[in-house]
Amino acid sequence: MRIRFIVTFAWFYGWSSLKRGPTYIISYLSLPLSLLFLVYVLSQGRLVSYSILGGLISVIASNSLSSIGDFAFMRLELRLQDLLVATEVGPLDYMAGLMLGNLLFSSPGVLVYLLMGYLIGLIKSFTLPLLMGVLLLVLISTSSLSMVLASRLKHTRHSWGLAGLLSIAFTVIPPMYYPYDVLPRPILYALMLSPPTPGAVILQSYYGLAPGELWPGLVLVGETVAFLLMARYFTRWRE
Repeated sequence: MRIRFIVTFAWFYGWSSLKRGPTYIISYLSLPLSLLFLVYVLSQGRLVSYSILGGLISVIASNSLSSIGDFAFMRLELRLQDLLVATEVGPLDYMAGLMLGNLLFSSPGVLVYLLMGYLIGLIKSFTLPLLMGVLLLVLISTSSLSMVLASRLKHTRHSWGLAGLLSIAFTVIPPMYYPYDVLPRPILYALMLSPPTPGAVILQSYYGLAPGELWPGLVLVGETVAFLLMARYFTRWRE
């Protein structure tokens, strides 16, 4: 992998976007924070812990899925991909830069939720390694899926609607803001097709909010590998 390109592209895509438009942080935090407030009011504070864990995953997943629009715009309008295919940069290098950029862009929102988790006594320092591991797997899987889908689009205008639809399907409908064990098993199994779902189940189990189960961890790792392989072999890199 070409580390220099990955770091440079992540700076261009992620860090520079934060510097130029910090209001974007408020934009991508508006939905999860609104849902957090709604859950707090309706549950009288009982489900706040679920909302904080779900919000952490939601920030990562929604920003990764929104990159469908960015990737399509850079490929179809800016013709950035046409410049890169003539170099030694490959699709995985491009995707790694995109993922690192998304991580940088998402970091303020992640820090906000981590702070809230610390303040209510939910998140402890020793729990951070597994928490960050789950967020990293969600980042890789959703970014890989976004790259595959965006590479198949023929018009940029289709990308924004697709990104919005997938963001709702992946971060609102699954058990991100409520206990996963209230869902019937067939529905839970169906929602497992979305990587944020096993991520939420893992964190709810790990933090003692719901019954612990091992198989969601295998599902998340398997989906991450599968989507990464899809990005490697099914991304339309050369026209």
